[in-house]
Amino acid sequence: MHGIIFLALEDFLESRSGKGAWARAMREANLVEQSFSPDRFYPDEGAADLFAASAKVLKLPMGETLEQLGCHMSPGLIEMGRSMGLIQPEWRTLDILERLNKDILSAFRTDGTGLKPPDIRTYRLKYGEIAAAYVSDRRLCQLFKGIVKGVGAFFNEPIRIEERVCMLESAPLCRMSIYLDDPALKNHVDITREFQTVHSRIQEIRFYNQFAGVAVVNQGLVLQYGPKGVLVQIQPESLLAMREEGGTYLALPHLHLGLKAAVAQVDMTQRTALLKQIVSTDGPIGRRILPRVVPVKPLPIELRIHKQTLRGWIANISESGLCIVLRADPILNETIIFTPLKVRFTLPVQTVDSEVTTASIPKIVLDGNILNIEEREGRHSIRIVFQPYAVNEAHQIQRYYRERETAAFQQLNALIALIK
Repeated sequence: MHGIIFLALEDFLESRSGKGAWARAMREANLVEQSFSPDRFYPDEGAADLFAASAKVLKLPMGETLEQLGCHMSPGLIEMGRSMGLIQPEWRTLDILERLNKDILSAFRTDGTGLKPPDIRTYRLKYGEIAAAYVSDRRLCQLFKGIVKGVGAFFNEPIRIEERVCMLESAPLCRMSIYLDDPALKNHVDITREFQTVHSRIQEIRFYNQFAGVAVVNQGLVLQYGPKGVLVQIQPESLLAMREEGGTYLALPHLHLGLKAAVAQVDMTQRTALLKQIVSTDGPIGRRILPRVVPVKPLPIELRIHKQTLRGWIANISESGLCIVLRADPILNETIIFTPLKVRFTLPVQTVDSEVTTASIPKIVLDGNILNIEEREGRHSIRIVFQPYAVNEAHQIQRYYRERETAAFQQLNALIALIK
C-alpha cells in the first residue's frame, strides 16, 4: 500500500484523538519500529493491522474509520494531483471521478513492486451521475467512498452514493452509483424571469426533439411569456417533432441547466408552439457529440458474454455505443458492469459499396463494455460502449444514421407540404 495513505492516517488520528494517538495505534498494531515514506509502497498486512488499531483508538467501527479517513485525506490528494498536473483547475467532483482510472490512478501504477493497485473504473452516465466499479483484494471500498465524499466536500458539492453490491458481502466487486446532489439542480427555476431575460435580449434558444428516431435540433425565439405559458417561434420541422412527442427540451444561452416542457399547442401557420409545465433537467443538455438513432423496426443483436450468447434488440445506437433490450437473465446483474463483451448485429443500410449488395451486407462484430443495467417488467436494458473498432464498421454505422436522418426529414418535409 502507498506510503501516502499511512501518512494521511497519522495526521487523521492526531487531528481526531490528539497527540499520541498515532503512537498508540502503532503499538496496538505491533509496528513501533516502522516508519513510512510518501514515495514507497508497504505490505498490505501491516496496513490491515494499522487500520484495525486505528479503529480501536477512535472507538469507531472499521467501516466508519475508513470512510472518515478518506474524507480527511481528500483535500491533500486533490492538491497533490493538481501539483502533478493530473487534475486540472477547472475540474470538479464528477470531472475528477470521470477521469480517475485513465488520467489519475495510472500515474501511480508501478511495475516490479509485486503490489496490485485497486481496479477502480468509472463512467459518466450523465451530468450528475457516475457509474463506478471497485475491485481490490484489500476490499477497502469504504475508504474509496470516503475519498469521493471528501472530494465533494472540497468543492462544496454534496455527494450521494448508492452501493448496489459490495465485496464485503461476498460480491466479486463493489458496484456504486455516485450522484451529484448539487443544490443548483434542485433550486426552483423562475421560468418567467429566465424567459424574460431571453426575450429582452432577443436571444435564440435551442430546441431538442426526435422524429422517427433521429434528432431534430433548431433555434427559436420567445414571442410571449407569462402565467399561461411561453409562446415560442421555431422551424416547422421542430414543430412537427414537438407535436409528435408532446414535449421538447430547451437550452437557454444564459442558463447552465437544461429545461424540458410540455407542448400544449402547435400552430403551423404561425410557426409557434405554446409551452407549459416547464421544469429544469438534471444538467445541461445538447452536449452529446455523437447523435443516437432509434431503429424504426426492431434490430436483432447477439451479445456474447462469459461464454454465453444472449439475444435481444437494439433500442438505440451511435458511433460510440448502443442500448440493448432483452429478456431478463440471471447473468445480467450489477456485478458485470464494465465486463468485456462482444456484440454482433446487422444494420439495414440501403446504399452500399459497389462490391457489396444489400443482400450480402456483412454483420458488424464489435467489442465493448457494459456500463449500466436496468431491469423493468421482466426485461433488461443494457448500455454498452464500444471499444476501438475498424473503419468499415464506423462507415456502416455512419451510413445507417445518414439514411435514417434523410428518411426522417423527407417525411417531415412531406408533412409540412401537406399543411401548406
